[in-house]
Amino acid sequence: MKEKNRLRTAGDTVSAGSRGKGRRSLHNALEAFWKRRIVILVSFLIIFAALCGFHYIRNLHTADTILSLDYEEASKGLTPNQTRFNIFEIRSGEVMERLIDCAGLEGKTTPEELSKCVSVQATHDKSISGSVNYISTSYIVRVTDNGSFGGITAEDMLSLLCRAYREYFVEHYGFNHSILSFDVDDLKFNDEYLMKVDLLALKCSQMENYVQLRERESKNFQDPNTGITFSALEQRVSTFYSYDLARLRSYIIENGIANDKTGLISMLDYKIRMDSLMHSKMMAAYEEDIKGIQMYDTAMSAVVMIPTQDETTQYYMSKTKTGMDKMALHAEAQLTGAAERLKQIEYNRYLTEKLKAGSSNRTKTEKADAMILEMEASLEALASDIQAVDSAYSSSKSRNYIGFSDVNADFAEQTGLLPSLLYAIMIVFAAFIVVFLYKFVSDKGKEV
Repeated sequence: MKEKNRLRTAGDTVSAGSRGKGRRSLHNALEAFWKRRIVILVSFLIIFAALCGFHYIRNLHTADTILSLDYEEASKGLTPNQTRFNIFEIRSGEVMERLIDCAGLEGKTTPEELSKCVSVQATHDKSISGSVNYISTSYIVRVTDNGSFGGITAEDMLSLLCRAYREYFVEHYGFNHSILSFDVDDLKFNDEYLMKVDLLALKCSQMENYVQLRERESKNFQDPNTGITFSALEQRVSTFYSYDLARLRSYIIENGIANDKTGLISMLDYKIRMDSLMHSKMMAAYEEDIKGIQMYDTAMSAVVMIPTQDETTQYYMSKTKTGMDKMALHAEAQLTGAAERLKQIEYNRYLTEKLKAGSSNRTKTEKADAMILEMEASLEALASDIQAVDSAYSSSKSRNYIGFSDVNADFAEQTGLLPSLLYAIMIVFAAFIVVFLYKFVSDKGKEV
């Protein structure tokens, strides 16, 4: 027991001695710093100024902007045409190639090198509360000059990047104008005259629907170059459909013009038989539904009331449909379908009669060909005018899809005052630790 007490006493003595040496070394280090306080202060200011200068020079080679998505689908992470949005496409090869072309850097740099100069980050964190994910609609885009800009400043390069990406975005994710394209070669695959008229009518109907949609979006829009409105275009499409095409179809039918009358009559006979079969099936289904409704118990034909809870958990009696209601709706649908089939049957029979009775000659056929060529040219010109006005409209609208705003950095941010101050303090503190350790080791060596 005495031996253990002696060892504990010796250990406490050693610990006390170490603490005493530590305090003495700390005092010596502080004394040494205080004697050289002027030198240390000047050194601190020099380090601080050097760090501020470093940040300022680095920021001269860096430019930032905030990219904002200003359309409804952006909050869902989508592009205007409902595809998935990917902000990192701003660094894609196609955008970089556009940037090279805009900056005139062909042969001086590569898309891969330029993409390394562009960085993107969302302005908000992805997660805002637990498992709730936030889809950012704004991003910080930064361009850093690493020597690949050929003398162009970072600010100018950022401006060209915004232009290149806007063009890329509108071109790939703006409106789909393919429905407005018209190729007369599509008609060459159909030799029958009536088939050509049907294709022209289908294309005309698609254009009419497209123009009507645009008119609802912006009724007063005018092409800045021609002054044409969507209302005027809709009127032209409607006139073409109801007058020009109707006149062409009537001429072909009344004169029984066809390249292969026998084949066309056979096809119409087949369609008549199929439509007649479907008409009979629909009428049979309609009659069965009517019988079922008539057999339904009179007491059940009334509206059925069932107890239901509202939003305040209060009970009330709610009306509900009966089985008879569903049968009535089904019967109405069958009757409507049967009427449409009957209308088609009558039309095909009319065509068959005209083809059999018609006596088309070379003169009538050549006139029909001329009329079709005229219709093709008119529809192609109409499609071109619609596309011109629609392009002007889409261009004016798509300018607002993406917005760019400058990041205005003040003097403190440009020079990095706060990080420079922290770094300078850390350097001086590190120097003090070195001096303290040196004093501690020196004092220990003297005792030995």
